[in-house]
This record gives sequence, C-alpha cells and structure tokens, in this order.
Amino acid sequence: MGGEKLNITRQSACLGLAGILLAGPALADDAARIRELEKKLERSMQRIDELSAKVQRLEQGATAAAPAADQEARVEALERRVGQLGDGISRRVLEDNTLLRGFADVGAGYSGENNPSFGRGRKGFGVGNLDLYLTPQIGERVRSLVELNFEVGEDGHTDADLERAQLGYAFSDAATVWLGRFHTPYGYWNTAYHHGAQLQTSLSRPRFLDFEDRGGILPAHTVGTWLSGSVPAAAGQFGYDLYGGNAQRIETDAGRRTLNPMAWGRRDSAYTAGFNAWLEPGAVDGLRLGLHGLRSTIEDDAAAPNRTRLAMVGGYGVYQANHWEVLAEYFQFGNRDLSGGSGLHRSRAGYAQAGYAWGAVTPYARLESARLDQRDSYFLSQYYGRSYRRGVLGLRYDLDPRAALKFEFANTDQRDLGAANDRYNEARIQYSIRF
Repeated sequence: MGGEKLNITRQSACLGLAGILLAGPALADDAARIRELEKKLERSMQRIDELSAKVQRLEQGATAAAPAADQEARVEALERRVGQLGDGISRRVLEDNTLLRGFADVGAGYSGENNPSFGRGRKGFGVGNLDLYLTPQIGERVRSLVELNFEVGEDGHTDADLERAQLGYAFSDAATVWLGRFHTPYGYWNTAYHHGAQLQTSLSRPRFLDFEDRGGILPAHTVGTWLSGSVPAAAGQFGYDLYGGNAQRIETDAGRRTLNPMAWGRRDSAYTAGFNAWLEPGAVDGLRLGLHGLRSTIEDDAAAPNRTRLAMVGGYGVYQANHWEVLAEYFQFGNRDLSGGSGLHRSRAGYAQAGYAWGAVTPYARLESARLDQRDSYFLSQYYGRSYRRGVLGLRYDLDPRAALKFEFANTDQRDLGAANDRYNEARIQYSIRF
C-alpha cells in the first residue's frame, strides 16, 4: 500500500521536475540554469529512490521487531516526506503557486427512452468532459478559481464553457467574499461536486440537480457575489452562504429552452438571492444538516414573455463516516405567476442516495423524484421541466485514488408527456480520472 503511494508520488515528482526542464528554455536562454536544474533532478530522484527503498524494507518486515503501530507511523512519515518533495517540485512548474488541475471521463451506455418529447435515448460509446481549473493563490487572503470545461454535445460537437470564474478575499475563516460566476450554493450536491465526474461517488447527478443544459431545472450557476464562512458553535461547527446576482433567464439554445445565468448582465433590475445555513454537530462525526432557500424573478424568451417569481426553500442532510456516504436533499417550490392570472403554484423535488465503501468498491443506490406543476410557466417553459421518478443502482471501483470505474443502472418513469408517458431503463459505464 505504502509502496504504491510512493510510486504515484515519485511519478508526480518526475513529471513536475521534467516540466521544469522543459519550461526552462522558454523562460530564459540560460545554459547554466538548465545544468543546475538537471543536477537538482538527479539529486531529487536519488533521494526519492532512497526513501522508496526504506519503505519497501519496512513493508517486507525489516523492522518486524518494532511494534506494528510504530512501524506504520514510520512508513507514513516517509510517505509524507516523499509527498512533500513531489508537491514542492510541482508547484515550481507554474510560478506564483498557480496550480492547474483537471478531470476527464469517457464511457458507454444504453438508453431505452423513446417518446415524442425527448426522442430516442442514446446508445454506444461517448466522450464526457475535459474539465480544467486553476486556483492561483495570490498572497495570504486573496482567493481565485477559474474552471474551463470542454464537453461533447448530443450533436457531436465540442463546446467550451467558462463554468466558474470567481475571485475572493478571505477576511477570516468566518467570512470570505467572492465575486464572479460560481456554483449556486443551495443544498449540498451543487457545491460539493462540480463538472469533474471523478469527484462524486455515483456516475450521474440527480437529474433535477444537473447543470442547466443537461436536465437541471434550477439555476446551477449564479453571476454575482457570495459571502461564505464557518465558525465554531456550542453544538459543533456552523457554516453559512449568502449570495445574490443576476436573475437567470429561460432562453432557447440548440432548440431547447434552458436557464441562462446571464453572465453579461441584464437590461433590467431582476436579481437572484439566496441563503444556505448548515451545522455539523460535534456529537456525531461526519454529519451535516442544513437549510437553504432561493428567490428570483425569471422570464422566458417567448414572444410574450412569461414572468415567474421563483421561491424555493428546503433542507438536506449528509453523513460521511464509518465507510458510509448518505446524502438527501429536499426542495419545495412556491412559484407565483407575474404575467398571467394563474396565481401560486406548488411543486417539489428531492433525492436520497446511500453508499457503503468496502475498500476500493462502493455500491450505491439512489431514489429521486420531481413533481412539477405544469401550470407553472417556470417549469412549463423549460425543456426539462417535466415530472419524473427514477431509481438508480450503481457500483464504483477505485482503480487508483485518482481514477474510478463506475457502472450504473437506472429505471426512469418520465411523466407529464400525456398519453406518451415513458418508462425506460438505462445502463452506463464510465471511466473517470483527475490529475
């Protein structure tokens, strides 16, 4: 186990140092500097080889006379020393501690969907996302995150989206202010898991919580400002999010009407505002309980635009300890028609997912449901704004801490299609990595 971690770390260190050597000529035509870097590379590789050999001797029982706990501690200490060496080299590849990270996924699947509204489901092999993000650290308090995602659409073309572009300033752990485009901090899933598929246990997201162009019915992104923080409390740890920004707009894109976060601003004064408050009780390790809410004025791009006062409140619970991962979220809508006479419309959506990790294998199951009032123009105007129920069974196998193979089966009952309501099965496999 320790040897495998060292091999991974050693490879990272090699790549980082190699990056320095390759970048050197572009930075300066300084032959002496190149020679010095080559010497550093050789010395670092020798040091890593020495540490690797020590760990191997420990694992082979060279220190069998020492207590098991002491031996494990020595192995972990050596691993940390190698890891720190590799991390330090990697940081020098990009100056100013600008770290480049990324995710990628590929896979295959079968869908039995077949109805007049959504057509036939996809079958065969496909490419998912190539997600790149930078986290430049400028000083002690300045924060930044830029995420660029390349995804293949259903037409087979690759599109690039600037998913997040947020700059922040941390006054303390209790208050960080962000400005820009960010993931709207409602519930848990939307901020815990972004466009990198390797992060989440499951292969898919709950459909109603997917991104705007993938089936989501909520504004997954907001362009505006966001205040977040956490403080110790008598009962544990308390955290919060307060945010506001441009109101989203339902617009037609590639023949589908979906939410647009209006990254260039608006011509009117319509805004989105919301909150998220959570508590991690000190008495139960790994538990988080939260409340959240959102309010906005949404219109669509119809010839006679529909305007809706979107109002959402809900709660969620998360437990991640003792090999368990249990997630549950609930959303209650009370939307008011501002352009017609249909009044107030109530809808709801939610999911519950549970998984248990046996070493590298994690089986999981999820139930999700959305009951959306079709008299509500907010849902009726959206391509994906239909009620549905879905059951999901899946298995995740971690080939490596940074690579996962996932298998997932889903049964969906698609509603609000009239006589063409469709119940169908899907089976998918995904190979995802992070780097």
